[in-house]
Amino acid sequence: MKLTQNQIQQYEEEGMLFLPNYFSDAKVSALREELSRLPEQIPGRVMEKNNQTVRAIHGVHVYSKIFQSLVQHPLLLEPAQQILRDFVYLYQFKINMKAAFTGDLWPWHQDFIFWYEEDGMPQPRAVNVGIFLDEINQFNGPLYLISGSHKEGLIKCNVHKSSVERENAGWEVNVSTNLKYCLDNATVTRLVERGDIVAPVGCAGSVLFFHSNIAHSSVPNISPYPRRLLMITYNSIKNIPHTSDQPRPEFLVCRDYTPLQPVEDDVLLQQVE
Repeated sequence: MKLTQNQIQQYEEEGMLFLPNYFSDAKVSALREELSRLPEQIPGRVMEKNNQTVRAIHGVHVYSKIFQSLVQHPLLLEPAQQILRDFVYLYQFKINMKAAFTGDLWPWHQDFIFWYEEDGMPQPRAVNVGIFLDEINQFNGPLYLISGSHKEGLIKCNVHKSSVERENAGWEVNVSTNLKYCLDNATVTRLVERGDIVAPVGCAGSVLFFHSNIAHSSVPNISPYPRRLLMITYNSIKNIPHTSDQPRPEFLVCRDYTPLQPVEDDVLLQQVE
């Protein structure tokens, strides 16, 4: 699937592109069924502060042919190649769970600062793709994004104090409610004065492409509606991170730099059969 020139211009101007009703109900059902079949104990699993609710799971594509195929699905891969103007590889695969009643917040942040500081990614030549596994509405913690904030580039911010104190906790400090690199209130206020806060909502199967430098966050989910958001990050093959002395786990940062090739459009349904 190819984006139109207008869609590409919208992405470049706003830092995001929302495509409602992008995947069929049948394909979404296949993804949800596959999620239910994943093993409970996964190395990339992160819990909420209550230690009872799953906050996110990372790297689950290695356990699933359906999720592996999703990464190469033309509805996702071809637009990512257009946006980045290059061949791409998989940088990260995760599912943010945002459970009903207990799913916690994600503070205001940019993604690229984590990849730059922790992984050595040279440039923000990566694109996030969020696939709605549930209907996302105004009540269940939709993603908030500040339109146009990606144009600010990498915004320097102070390291969260609690993250420094918990440095020995490892990679989890980068995916908790107390994110290591958060935008302060003054910065968020300044960004919002220049661009609106947008909260894309829609049915399951909708897809959101967004820039690695766009400021975004989400509030807790206190509704009875779950909000599962499957996230795939594609990176340009010319933007491979520098070698780190202490690399983060491969379930968090993929190190297979093979350029991805699109598969057939109906591959998700074929896998189910």
